[in-house]
Amino acid sequence: MMPGTAHSQMRAQAPQEGKSHSFFPLLGYASDFGFFGGVVYQRINYADQRRPFLSNTLVDVVGSTKSRWSVQVDYERIELFGLQVRNRSVVDFELNPIRSFFGIGNNTGFSKDQFENDIFFLEQRHGLLSFQARKPLIRLGERQSIDGVVRLKGSYTSVSDRGRDTIFFKRPPSNSDDGWVNGIGFGVIFDSRKSEFDPRSGRRFEAGVDVSTPILGSDYVFYELFSDVKAYIPLTDRVVFAQRLEARHNSGDTPFWELPVLGSDEGLRGFALDRFMGDSSLLYMAELRSWLFSFFEGDIRVGAHTFYDTGRVYSENDSNLLFDDWKNTWGAGGAITLFNPDLIFRGEIGFSGEDYRIYAGLGYAF
Repeated sequence: MMPGTAHSQMRAQAPQEGKSHSFFPLLGYASDFGFFGGVVYQRINYADQRRPFLSNTLVDVVGSTKSRWSVQVDYERIELFGLQVRNRSVVDFELNPIRSFFGIGNNTGFSKDQFENDIFFLEQRHGLLSFQARKPLIRLGERQSIDGVVRLKGSYTSVSDRGRDTIFFKRPPSNSDDGWVNGIGFGVIFDSRKSEFDPRSGRRFEAGVDVSTPILGSDYVFYELFSDVKAYIPLTDRVVFAQRLEARHNSGDTPFWELPVLGSDEGLRGFALDRFMGDSSLLYMAELRSWLFSFFEGDIRVGAHTFYDTGRVYSENDSNLLFDDWKNTWGAGGAITLFNPDLIFRGEIGFSGEDYRIYAGLGYAF
């Protein structure tokens, strides 16, 4: 064990106090967006050593050389008007002239030449406002409970093709008109992780249903059922085996941009962005993570991980045998924290049978 490593782990897991401000310029490269730049600001209030915090504010502004721009403000607090109701509000705006669309199904066509000639692209403009509140329903011990969740969402999306040669123009999906998706959702959450930013042990389970309804002004009527299970197993004092299993199912007049998709830094890393789209999806992810060494008494930590992803989507265009034709990817990455163990920068490279992808972002994939 390198000198300072054990100290940095103790520091990372130790309770934080007061307020933490982090402001960093961003500069990097990601395969799906090109070179990008921007800023990220995080403010965490650990007042009275509240766990995981009293409040957490994250502002992320990014623009890329491929003309994709996004602004996101994410605010979370563990109290609401003095009540033990954890709540989260998100505002998100995106202008994306390189939104991918390969068609609907688990076996849509792909070639590097067509991809480089923009055959699979469309232009998308998207705005989102969401609110989530959760309250303990059943106490299971100190800092553990089953929480009930209520979600509200309002979003507007408009899309347009990028030419007569694109897949989106030649084979447009159903439910592709511009419109509002406004809905309400209900679910449950169980979380036994000691850290939400850098989990080293414990489990998290979430399941629920989201309904888009004209009662709330939505132009589309559909629902989505989902479940998401995550488990973290410490193999040694430094190595963690992290796993995730997620399932989604949509029914109704779902606009194509709300359908389950696989192929991103959050699943099937190594395929092009949004490579597979269907009515339902299954995804399994596994990672081996470790913090390797640290500098300046643990203020800067450097880690590495390897990963394996597998999954598929289901649609009327595919064989719906549960374990038929699953896609597989693998890769490796690194992580670094700068003066705050709860702000993690991540970079990865993933490989699939079609291509490879380089990723950069905030936080672990799960």
